[in-house]
Formats: sequence, structure tokens, C-alpha cells
Amino acid sequence: MPTSQPRNSRKRTREIREQSRATGMPYTEAMRANDRTRAGGQQLPPPRLTPTRTPNTLLLPLVPEALAGLFQLAGLLLRLRNVLVLGQDGELMDVMGLEGVPIPGAPIEDVEEAYYRVREALPKGTEEFADGMVDEILPPTPNVLLLIGPDGGNVVHLTTIEVAEADLALLAEFADALDRAAGPHPSPEFEALTEALSEIGRVPYYPWMPEGDEATVARWVRAALSTALHSPFEGPRGAADHETLSNVLRYAQGWESVEVDQDEEEAAERALTSMMLAALAI
Repeated sequence: MPTSQPRNSRKRTREIREQSRATGMPYTEAMRANDRTRAGGQQLPPPRLTPTRTPNTLLLPLVPEALAGLFQLAGLLLRLRNVLVLGQDGELMDVMGLEGVPIPGAPIEDVEEAYYRVREALPKGTEEFADGMVDEILPPTPNVLLLIGPDGGNVVHLTTIEVAEADLALLAEFADALDRAAGPHPSPEFEALTEALSEIGRVPYYPWMPEGDEATVARWVRAALSTALHSPFEGPRGAADHETLSNVLRYAQGWESVEVDQDEEEAAERALTSMMLAALAI
């Protein structure tokens, strides 16, 4: 199942944002209010807009190389949300009272909240697994399945998570905005973001943050979001691989591990490779 649905999802995000402006609600409150509407609660004004926050179920191979970037992205979002300057001792300091970097189409506060909702949807133990602290997702959870190949070796962990399409669309818009800011001729509305990306690449806030020009930072962000935005089931075999692995999850539901046959192993390895390449921005 593809993880990105740019046209419909981004249209929905724009509608929610327009609803937010029309009613004076913060973006996330507008989404919550819409949830209540769908559940039979109070109708959102004005009635001309009816955005939805439809859950999207993603089937994911849990790849440490991709997951590490996703968790590390929190530091960069913090840097964009808070205005930081270099002090006399060379340390970065917050400038109190100043707003963060304006990001056209993707307010950083809303992006940060969407990002954390996606992170929270991942199984418990995922962060430790991504950090290399454990070899397997611990403690074992019902929605994480370890595939074991015919030769007895571990292939990959599979899971399904539910995230809101609107959150995925907002993260995609955020990545697109960074790409535009890092492009050869950014429009005036992206100037502040271009300058911020340049400063981030020049003085990384954390050791794992990218060092380089604006394009380097933008590529790193898109790679870090690959777990949420990249579908490992694209291409001519994608649909068949998705069906194969969905069936594995279905018949092994509740198990911690399952031995797969050669076809299932190859489907999982193709998905695994796709996620690794996206995470490494190759």
C-alpha cells in the first residue's frame, strides 16, 4: 500500500488549514474537531468545508537505518521552531520571544505535532531498536512480526501502523518546502527558510545533523521522513509484494516470529532494500 497520496491528502490538508483560518482554531484543533464531526459530534463552521482526518494503515519493514533518521529529525524541527544564534563562546542559544522560521504551506508548529503523532504510532521499543541498543523490538508486541528465512536467518521485522493522511500530507508539504527553499532560485517567501537551512548546515545543532549546504539539509530531511513518506511497495512487483506480506501478517497474527518461504523472503527483501535506499537518499 503506497504511503504517500499527494493530491488527495494535500488537498485535505489545505482544506483543514483553510478551516483553521476561517474559525480561528489552531490546525490541530481543527483536525480534532473534524474527528468529532465524523463521529457524530458538532458540525464545524463554515459548512462549505468538510475536511477529513482519515486513518491510513501503513505496512512497514522496520529498518534501523531509516528509523534512526526519523527519530533524529526532532532536533532539526526544534532548531526551526526556536530562533537560535551563536553566543560569544560559540554555543547556540535560544532567542526568547522570537518566532521560529516561517515555512510556506507547512507551519512548523503543525509539522512538529504531526511528526510526533507519526512517531507515537510506531510500536514500543522502536526507538531503542533504531538506536542499536537491541537486536529485536523489545518487548515483543503483537503487531510486530519477525520474518525468518528458509535458512534460519532473520530477514526483517514487519509491522502495520495507523497514521492520519493529513499528517502524512503535512510532512510531505514540509519536505517539499525545504526542497524549494534549497533550490537554485527560491521565491522571496522562502528566503528565511533558505537562510535557516544554510545556517543549520554550517553549524549543526547535534552531531547527527547534516553538515553542508541547504540542499544537503533538505535531502537529509526527506531521507529522515522516508519511513512515513516512502512506499516500499512501488514498481511492477509492489502490489504483489504488499499482498504477499499482508498475508504473512494475517496468518501469523499474534506471533512473535514466523518462518517464510523463498517467495515471501524475496518480497520482504525487496521492501527492505527500498526502505534502505530511501533512507540513505540514494
